[in-house]
Amino acid sequence: MRAIAGIRARPAGLYARVVALALVAGAEMHLRRGGIEQACATWHRAIDHMDGVYSVRTRKAVRRMRGDLARFRACGLRCAAELGERARDFLVGG
Repeated sequence: MRAIAGIRARPAGLYARVVALALVAGAEMHLRRGGIEQACATWHRAIDHMDGVYSVRTRKAVRRMRGDLARFRACGLRCAAELGERARDFLVGG
């Protein structure tokens, strides 16, 4: 999480992609540790920062996120379903 703390000091508009990808890494860490709700919240923040960013890396991160969420969506976990819809909208819109 040190990387995210360092990025917070930067103007978000100038580093939107960097901030978004750092948040994605944080969400993946939460997921590996079993914190699906924390992961979903962090992924939502990452997508917030991706608004207006057109990057192969951000799109790849969102596709990977959707794959990571698939098992939770299948179980009916609400936060995963909502995030999955938002991720799909992001990919379709970009």
